[in-house]
Amino acid sequence: MPNLASEDTVDTSSTDGTCIYNAAPIGGDAVSTSVEVGNQPLKIIAGTPFYECDEVTGVKINPLSPLPCQPGTRRITPTVNTTVFIDGKLPAVTGDQAQLVIGGSPRPLTGPFQHASILIGSRL
Repeated sequence: MPNLASEDTVDTSSTDGTCIYNAAPIGGDAVSTSVEVGNQPLKIIAGTPFYECDEVTGVKINPLSPLPCQPGTRRITPTVNTTVFIDGKLPAVTGDQAQLVIGGSPRPLTGPFQHASILIGSRL
């Protein structure tokens, strides 16, 4: 069962053919919800239609390309969980991936994930 992603969840590195963008925590502005865990509001990675992550910096790997590295703007569009909404939003979970706006390979989320006791889509 998928676990909820958080701002500390790390994605994987990717390339656009000219630059490599290293793995990094997704960051951004997590959404506070009306759900409480340990007397604190649960924060989720969710947006409409996508979640805007912190940018990553590209490192040039193709010296023959005259192009500089573009800003590494990343976005997550939840695709694994399509049925469990929290305060009307689909949260990002295990198995989702970030994507650079400029293109390149997908960036699967690797962890850490939050609250191992909260499982999305479980039948308890």
